[in-house]
This record gives sequence, structure tokens and C-alpha cells, in this order.
Amino acid sequence: MKAITLNEFGSENLIFTELDKPVIADNEILLKFAAASINSRDCQIISGGFSPDLPLPISPISDGAGDVVAIGKDIMDLSIGDRVCPLFFPEWLTGEALRDERAVSSGLEAPGVLREFGSYLEHQVIKVPDYLSAAEAACFPCAGLTAWTSLFDFSSISAGDWVLVQGTGGVSLFGLKFAKAAGAKVIVTSSDDAKLKRALDLGADHGINYLTDSDWGLTAHNLADGLGVHAILEVGGSGTLPQSIAALRRGGHINIIGYFAGIEVGLNVFHLIERNAHVHGLSVGNRASFEAMLAFCAEHEVRPVIDSSYEFTDAAKAIEALPHNNHFGKIVVSF
Repeated sequence: MKAITLNEFGSENLIFTELDKPVIADNEILLKFAAASINSRDCQIISGGFSPDLPLPISPISDGAGDVVAIGKDIMDLSIGDRVCPLFFPEWLTGEALRDERAVSSGLEAPGVLREFGSYLEHQVIKVPDYLSAAEAACFPCAGLTAWTSLFDFSSISAGDWVLVQGTGGVSLFGLKFAKAAGAKVIVTSSDDAKLKRALDLGADHGINYLTDSDWGLTAHNLADGLGVHAILEVGGSGTLPQSIAALRRGGHINIIGYFAGIEVGLNVFHLIERNAHVHGLSVGNRASFEAMLAFCAEHEVRPVIDSSYEFTDAAKAIEALPHNNHFGKIVVSF
């Protein structure tokens, strides 16, 4: 089967190769991939910045979608022709990951999706709603589920709440769409007025350019009925966390999912105490949350925002495009 492997760190070292087509066991399905989506973590893994001691070669990229083309005799709930996504954490099924549920992740400890076929146990994949294309479905396993876990599992948002999303990448725009579908109000930050206009066109209630408004946290606090926002998708890390605290309402939630503006945090904890702040560090989510997210999306017909699509032969270009931060939403690869 056709595949792309990473033999040495660096996107220039992604190699087109032929691998053996998986032979499935009785309790496995054979998935023919149709699309993949690129996450920042994928770029970090490929560059060597995420896990520099990673044994190579690997099949990279965590998130994909495709169709079931064969099933073992013990498969109960899937059929040939079903469109499915592999889970980001294939063994994290429900509840908190207190033991080794997150020891294996797609595109790192387990093979990723830049290959023609993959074999999976039934619980390691999830059927997606029929209204989603393969490219759309491929956007959900990491970016979609991260936004869902932040807003619903940790922050318990509901209609009328205010949500702040930082930037216009995949997770943030999923957060915008989920929050609006739930009846919440959304503030988006960006350094690009054109992207803020596009976010407003998607339903955002307010946009703040953080380059022209150095006190954007206070601005967001005031926009949120003068009481502050209920939940924040914090992608900046140490560089934006003080402003996020300023934006927060008492008892609000800061969901730390990235560190684009710095990884080391030095804080005046009084501000956290004064806000009665809930600060969550999180990584994606479990299968049960994925199922809840897809049910919600099917009810509201939520689709991801796809910025651009690359052919399989141009996968390296898709990976190289992401760190430039020119995209609005997700970058995908179609097979």
C-alpha cells in the first residue's frame, strides 16, 4: 500500500514508500483512508521538537477519516462502507485518564494516517454522521474534540454564556461554532482584521485585534456584559494568560490547550483567587466525549472550517503551511 513515512526529522524527510497492506484479525476492521487534517502537534513531531528521542521511521499525522472496507468476524457495530475516524487516544474510552489510557496516541506511539490502509480494533474508531465529507470528518479527532472537551466537559457552557476564543485556527473556530450552536455568545481575538471579519461572518459577536488593543482582556471582560467571560480557549500560553485572567468572570474557566506565545508561566496567584478561576490543562478527550460531540454536531449540522486542501502527494506542503499561521481553520490532505 502507498504510505508516507518520516525517516528523519524535518518535513523534507517525508518519504513516499510502499508498506504491506494490513491483514486484519477477527476483532479488527480495515480502514481505507480518504483524508487527513494537520495539527500543530503533527508539525512539532515531524520537526523533532515534540519528542526528539522518537524512534523513526513512523507514519505521521494523527487525524484522518475513511471508509471501512473489511471487517473481522467478531465485529459487532460496524459494517463495510461506514465512514469512521480513528481516535486520537485509541485506548481512552471514558472518564479521566488516570493510568495508561493516554500512553498511546495516533501519529506518535501508534501509526498515523498518511497511509492507504490501517487496521483497528472496533473501539479504536468511531462512526461519523453521514452529512460530513471525509475531509470534514478528519478535522474532528484532535481539534474538534479539544474544543468540545474544553467548553462542555470542563466549562459546562450553556445558552447566554460568554466564550472567548483566541485566534482563528482549527480548535478556536470549532469553539466558535460549538458555542454558537449551544446559544452562547463569542468573542474572538486575532492580529488580523480580515480574519476577525470572517469570524464575525461565522457568527462571532465581537472581534478584538490584540495588536491594536493591548488591554484586550479588559475589553473582552467589558464586552461580556461587564461581568467577564465564562470560558476561554487559551492557545497562547504564558504570553496571553494574564489577559485571559483579566477577561474572566468570577468562577470562569480557562482551558489551556496551547502555548504559541510561551510555555513558562509566572503568575500573581492573587488574580486567580480573586477571579475564583478554574484553570484546566487538557489534551483532546475520550471516546465518550467524541460520541457526545458527534451527536451534537449531527443535531446542529456543525461543519469544520477548512482553509485549504492538498493532494496526498503534496502532504509535505500542507504540513509546512501550518506554522506560517496564514490559515483560517483547518488544513487538510485529500487522498
